[in-house]
Amino acid sequence: MGKVTIGATLLSSVVLLITFFKGMLVLRGGAGIMSHLEWSVATLIIVLSANVFAMIHAAQSDRLIKELRAARDRDGATR
Repeated sequence: MGKVTIGATLLSSVVLLITFFKGMLVLRGGAGIMSHLEWSVATLIIVLSANVFAMIHAAQSDRLIKELRAARDRDGATR
């Protein structure tokens, strides 16, 4: 799950940079506004997907940590 999160974050960063540069072209009058809006929507979707994957990954990690602590306490191990 961590690789998926990292991959989605990298992809969203690349798309964000493309969107930024397309926005700069729109300000200078060199690109269409619809193209910029499409890239902006793609950026938002990818960033939101990366955040969802990160939340799922964090929830799984918390569950695993709780299980390991319960096993440690059950076996009587100390720090």
